[in-house]
Amino acid sequence: FLVFLQYQCYYGYPPLTHLEYPILLALSLSGVILLLCIFHFNGNVKQAVPYVAVLGSSWFVLALQKWIRDLAMNFCTFISAASKFAQLQCLWKTRDSGAVSALTWSLSSYTFLIRFVIMLALNIWVTVTVLRYRKTAMKAE
Repeated sequence: FLVFLQYQCYYGYPPLTHLEYPILLALSLSGVILLLCIFHFNGNVKQAVPYVAVLGSSWFVLALQKWIRDLAMNFCTFISAASKFAQLQCLWKTRDSGAVSALTWSLSSYTFLIRFVIMLALNIWVTVTVLRYRKTAMKAE
């Protein structure tokens, strides 16, 4: 969400196109706080330092160069897929799904599918509108 927000802000997209990202980022930060609490109560606070450092420096690193921001945007799908594969490996290794909710994953899949279809339709609509209102260059005689 940090990458998407940074990307949208850098390219000057209207705020209404990325207002959801600050909210999602805040929810992600609450997840980070929860993770820090888990590290604290397990007595492993020192293991949380790399995670906090990466999260804190990410915003500034993304703002350094355009190519870093663009590269990060392209890697978001791969990072998300890698986290799903890590979860699958853990499930396959333990052969126990007691800590995972099938309902949550079903809702997540359904939400993703609905969002994908809606965003696909809107992106096509925007593309068609851009092409329709594109100013044609006058030929010099």
